[in-house]
Amino acid sequence: MDKARGDRSLILLTLLLMVTGLVMIYSASAVLAGRQYGDSLFFFKRQILWAAVGLIALGIVSHVPYEVWNRMALPLVLMTVILLGLVLIPGIGIELNGSRRWFRLGPLTLQPSEAARLCAVIYLARYLMKKRNRLDDFFRDFLPPMIVIGVLLALIMGESDLGTAAVLGLVAGLMLFIGGARWRHLWVMGLLAAPVLYAMIMKIGYRRQRWMAFLDPWRDPTDTGFQMIQSFLALGGGGPVGMGLGEGRQKLFFLPYPHTDFIFAVIGEELGLLGTLSVLVLFGMLAWRGLSISLKAPDPFGRHLAFGLTMMIIVQAMVNMAVVTGLLPTKGLTLPFLSYGGSSLVANLTAVGILWNISRTASVERSVLSRERIRSGWRTKASVGSGRREPARRTGGRGLRET
Repeated sequence: MDKARGDRSLILLTLLLMVTGLVMIYSASAVLAGRQYGDSLFFFKRQILWAAVGLIALGIVSHVPYEVWNRMALPLVLMTVILLGLVLIPGIGIELNGSRRWFRLGPLTLQPSEAARLCAVIYLARYLMKKRNRLDDFFRDFLPPMIVIGVLLALIMGESDLGTAAVLGLVAGLMLFIGGARWRHLWVMGLLAAPVLYAMIMKIGYRRQRWMAFLDPWRDPTDTGFQMIQSFLALGGGGPVGMGLGEGRQKLFFLPYPHTDFIFAVIGEELGLLGTLSVLVLFGMLAWRGLSISLKAPDPFGRHLAFGLTMMIIVQAMVNMAVVTGLLPTKGLTLPFLSYGGSSLVANLTAVGILWNISRTASVERSVLSRERIRSGWRTKASVGSGRREPARRTGGRGLRET
């Protein structure tokens, strides 16, 4: 790790995942894009554009001191609430596939719930920093951030985006637990949320059908269970090494959304067990680097922020892969860096940029501290060698932990 460049392995892993995603998006979408738009590169070219925007965002935020996000946390949350409210208004937000969760920007669409994930993590990191691992009282310490997160979750669920809401809820719970929340408080919130989730799933037709298809996809193999069965066929048909890049069959109008929610199934079919395990290893290494940055961050805000951003990416990846393999009901979530989707890609690359800045700041401070210790030791030895005793000088710079 270089003091000026931070954790370069974090960037390398991100680029490997993103390049893999671009290749698989082209493979999964070429036939579909040719049929719908007369251009087999339609989705690929759009994702290239979003990747460029995301890399620019990564580069910019990696040079913005992460302490800036501490000061901007509350304005960002307020802005997010406004955007999530506006997207629900007909004529402002647009409806696609039965869900109203996008703004149109020329030929592109923007999804504000992706920004909500980032802003929620920043807000919680600020709150936990101020509390300094003291979340003992339910009403005074635990409930206030849950009200803020609850408002965001309600607005996101109003967009029929239960998947993003579930991921955000899980990430918030993990951050609060690491920040000192008591188990019984988390259980209370879970019990309060359970009836709401039950109503959201069982009282809305298509969600109830998804749940039933998850329990037994072969009960209705031509309708509600069709997507899950095609995913199983893709994963099983790939074998150990896959059919070969571009040779998959399920993407040929059998598997719905092969380039978005179910791209992991296409990876399994074309690259086999080896390909899916490679993706798992890359995400595992990304989690390791993110948590390492969190542990080495120079202050509580940096530690909580790095942990939250890492979990934001990893939890969504785990949920997506669990859906594709039949461990969870379908939720409409993308696989970070790999699935087609501009808002998701830009949000995740922005998160990596902030993580990179935290790692750069930590490495610079460790370097300064190390140099000051060396100088202090040299002065002490020089004074002993000359027969003079000199009082030890205080080490300059900030320590790795601020209390």
